[in-house]
Amino acid sequence: MSGSDAAPSRGKSGRVRPERRFALLALYQFDSGFAGDLDSVRTALESAADIDEDGENPDMRLASARVEARDPEIARARAELIEAGLTFASLVWEHRQDADAVMRPFTAEWPVHRQPVIDRNLLRLGWYAFTHAGDDIARAIDETVELAKTFSTEKSGAFVNAVLDRAAKARGAGAR
Repeated sequence: MSGSDAAPSRGKSGRVRPERRFALLALYQFDSGFAGDLDSVRTALESAADIDEDGENPDMRLASARVEARDPEIARARAELIEAGLTFASLVWEHRQDADAVMRPFTAEWPVHRQPVIDRNLLRLGWYAFTHAGDDIARAIDETVELAKTFSTEKSGAFVNAVLDRAAKARGAGAR
């Protein structure tokens, strides 16, 4: 198999949809007390719009980054992604208590109130993606794990993967 035929590697592969990154950032804002202030959350997302897949800001010393930042088509597309992320986050947030209840048996040593804000919202996002948004379970978990690797701790990817996998298996067993 040639290098171009190989499956994409984990990590910096760009496999996370930008609107899901914005959804996670919005959920963080919601969980930090801004759930009732969508304008402030939208403003925060707009200021984070340039964050790349690695969680880094572009190097504005580069001419290409400065030109891209002024491109109206890119700005319009970014605004659409932000709105899609904000909408998705709002739906996830509405179902957070259901998600937390589903995760509870799989996080006994790390109950919701002890989980880092990012991790608990990653679990909520991933769960919502495969239970309500129609995402394939594998894709939902993969994207969520990639977000964990980018925005959370070294061990968060494994934690999120294990909990979502167990929740998905439990859901499948209950559906039979």
